[in-house]
Amino acid sequence: MSASPRTPRARTRRWLTVAVATVAFGAAACSSGSGNVTSASSSQSNTRAATVTATAAASTTVPHSAPSGPGAFLGPVRQIPVNGITIGYRQFGSGPDLIMVMGDTGTMSDWTVDLLSRLGRHYHVTIFDNRGVGYTTDDTSIPDTIALMADDTVALIKALGLQHPTLLGWSMGGEIGLTVAALHPGAIRVLVSTGGDLGGSQAINTPPAVARALNSPQTTGPQMLDLLFPAAATAARTAYIEQLGLIPPEKVSNQTLLRQYQAGQAYASFEGTWDRLPDSTIPMLITNGSLDKITPPGNARIITQRAQHAKLVLFPDAGHAMLVQDSGRFVSLVTQFTKASGIE
Repeated sequence: MSASPRTPRARTRRWLTVAVATVAFGAAACSSGSGNVTSASSSQSNTRAATVTATAAASTTVPHSAPSGPGAFLGPVRQIPVNGITIGYRQFGSGPDLIMVMGDTGTMSDWTVDLLSRLGRHYHVTIFDNRGVGYTTDDTSIPDTIALMADDTVALIKALGLQHPTLLGWSMGGEIGLTVAALHPGAIRVLVSTGGDLGGSQAINTPPAVARALNSPQTTGPQMLDLLFPAAATAARTAYIEQLGLIPPEKVSNQTLLRQYQAGQAYASFEGTWDRLPDSTIPMLITNGSLDKITPPGNARIITQRAQHAKLVLFPDAGHAMLVQDSGRFVSLVTQFTKASGIE
């Protein structure tokens, strides 16, 4: 999403998540650290097994970080040194590798258990916190940028030994994914981007009224939900609220809020993703809600026209949270696309 000036889209979504979870559920319960990373299926290669062993030696487990209840399948948070920082991540499920990239200052706890559990039935899933967020450290001596977070993502893929992964990015995470595809095309096999744009002068800006609402401290929780879901999507909105708090919430500092906001601002004038994307031959599934108030769906059309091998799917009657609003259809679409791209 681009705006002029660029709006902190997922920064306000983070505020919404914490506010609603606090009111509706209170602090989410954690187990005493029980639960383990789900092992890969026996059909996967010896390379994966050797890499898992090496990764286990390099990474550490965060005590008492495994969720209880419906989110128990996620297992504990692990941390590993990557690209000058330490990245916190979780892994679960079995199948081909899929790595998920969250948006601006969103944490691993901002994915819904429903979406993650559906994906875990088809993929060996890695979720992680971007730099400065939650369980991931930062190096504040250097500016934070979308390109830097793309570098982090590629470094994490290599450190974990992920085999030709699919990258799924939401919102600013989609922009990080697009930048990986443009600048590091050998790092991933397939890209799925939803609610992102190409930055620079080509992006379609967030409407001014929406930008004002996103930035206003007077915007209420229900009003924020109005920006994520269309008015008619009452069932999806209710389900989303019920999902919040099922994964223990994580902290995001004011310094990180500012640094990632500045990263978003810099992306609004960064032309590298736009310039290099046509060189990438990676299959891309570009999705968006047709009623997205935050990232106008015209951005998805621009991406599809710019990329060599991109498929555009707009979800009718869906907003910025379309992958949550219609998670069943979204996951089915992703699995069909990756299989058609040769990933089994």
